[in-house]
Amino acid sequence: MVMEEKTKIHFGCGSYRLDGWINVDLDRSGRPDVVADLRENIPFQSRSVDYIHSEDFVDQLELDKAYHFFEESHRILKDDGVMRVLTPNLYEFARRYVKQDRSLVRLWDEQIGLPLRTRRMCEIFNLGMRLGGHTFLYDGETLCQVLRECGFEPQRTRYRQSRHEALRGLDIRSPKTGVSLYYDCYKAKKIGRNNSLPLIDRIRSLKTLLPW
Repeated sequence: MVMEEKTKIHFGCGSYRLDGWINVDLDRSGRPDVVADLRENIPFQSRSVDYIHSEDFVDQLELDKAYHFFEESHRILKDDGVMRVLTPNLYEFARRYVKQDRSLVRLWDEQIGLPLRTRRMCEIFNLGMRLGGHTFLYDGETLCQVLRECGFEPQRTRYRQSRHEALRGLDIRSPKTGVSLYYDCYKAKKIGRNNSLPLIDRIRSLKTLLPW
């Protein structure tokens, strides 16, 4: 009996190409199989993909663009398809800052290596929020809300662990080398997003209320 080959898409691959996967990125320097701007419509047919893997990508998107990315991912996944999402954990990052957990300094030195002028936690927190293309960082509750509004049922999992063999052992960033959220996401009924003002308009409105 011939087993049907699974279609597996790796979004935001950068220079980390996965063998047996279709690697997709806008940056050509990483030699992706497909060059695409994932802020726009994803160039795959509806219900054509079995697995999606995305690590340290959605934090590069404005929130409204992240909604669009997840909605498009939902569209292209088969009904029994699964999407794995990894992204920096804002709650854990902030918790370590508030607790003045010096493990962040060690993590910075070992994984980032950029010189720090003050070597204070405040400097690490500021740089960590701004470097690496970070645009919108998530805590677990917010990420799950966005995913559910886009039609997914997220299930939190652990580093390189999954119920699905195709999704095991792929993750780069471990709890020892970063602060990340790990989720396997299953297709479910869309509950619809909160269609309030777009982010840029909310920011403009907020600025009119600030005293400075």
